[in-house]
Amino acid sequence: MSIADLKYSIILNLKNIPGPVVKKKIVVIECDDYGGIRMPSLEAMKQMRSAGVSIDGSRYNLLDTLEDKDDLTALFETLQIVKGTDGNAAVMSPFVNVANPDFEKIKANGYKEYFYEPFPKTLQKYGHNDGIMSLWKQGIEAGIFTPEFHGREHVSVQPWLEKLQEGNPQLQFAASYGFVAVANIKGIPAYAQEFRPEFFFTNDKQKAFLHNSITEGVKLFEQLFGYTASAFMPSNSVFHPDFEETVLQTGIPFLVVAHKNPTPGVNGELTFTNFTFRQKIQKGKLNYYIRNCAFEPTDNGYHSINGTMKQIAAAFRWNKPAIISTHRVNFVGGLNKENRDKGLKELEKLLKAIIQRWPDVEFKSTANMLKELKNLDE
Repeated sequence: MSIADLKYSIILNLKNIPGPVVKKKIVVIECDDYGGIRMPSLEAMKQMRSAGVSIDGSRYNLLDTLEDKDDLTALFETLQIVKGTDGNAAVMSPFVNVANPDFEKIKANGYKEYFYEPFPKTLQKYGHNDGIMSLWKQGIEAGIFTPEFHGREHVSVQPWLEKLQEGNPQLQFAASYGFVAVANIKGIPAYAQEFRPEFFFTNDKQKAFLHNSITEGVKLFEQLFGYTASAFMPSNSVFHPDFEETVLQTGIPFLVVAHKNPTPGVNGELTFTNFTFRQKIQKGKLNYYIRNCAFEPTDNGYHSINGTMKQIAAAFRWNKPAIISTHRVNFVGGLNKENRDKGLKELEKLLKAIIQRWPDVEFKSTANMLKELKNLDE
């Protein structure tokens, strides 16, 4: 083992030592970005490239798009290839952005006001109206696709609208094709380029809009899915403690955070708070937990399932649930079918490797995993 490998192994283990002991071997797959629009179509990509719009720096811009029926069907089939020791198939908990900008209304209003639409309406606009929401419902009822909350939209709405109002030509051209994530915009800090973190703000006056987006977003989530989410993962992990009480009042008891979680300041700067696997659960407060594994099979830095398997092993070594972080971009093929095929092939490899190495494993949704953790404190 090299010094670098040894150092990595030590860090993996240290991250999993704090927190309660969970006697079961639990695997949870949390997948961000469902519902939210990214690159609307190949035609939109072509037009923006022709116009010189800055889009090529991110795999998300080139590969991530609205999920369609074929994507979900293939994903559900892959999840059901394996079963845990309790007889249940693998589960994915998609963290969902429940709304997207209504680009037509925003432009018609001269970029002076923000309008949004529920994500099923966005799906219809882009031709995904062939029973896809029925498929979502089937996945939920089968217990293999269990939505959680990722925010109202995956957009830094107020800074984006300000730049549109200033007349930025790249942003306005991109918006005409239903696209937000333009890079290299002057006056936007590096971590907020492409306007992805919902809770990026530049002054205290903007906080009222964000409090409202939480409340409206959770109400829309409940209308769409018929229940209150168990967990909220703020987009790009950017979050400010001022919003904790608003989240808690919606009925969501858990917030997903990073090991070093970024907090925005009014001048665009970031501060970071360190979190262990899980703080002690406290009734009446918003409780934090972290993901301790990662799986990004279509990322350029991905080589094999070995990295994720090492992370799962470290979690199990210290009797923690293995909470795997991943993204929709790995499992959609609307822009590149080979991308979806690769992602699902690697997911199948990972699931089979897990049950082969740990035959007593249980696959759980985020909600059921959090119930296990809560029971430990009661």
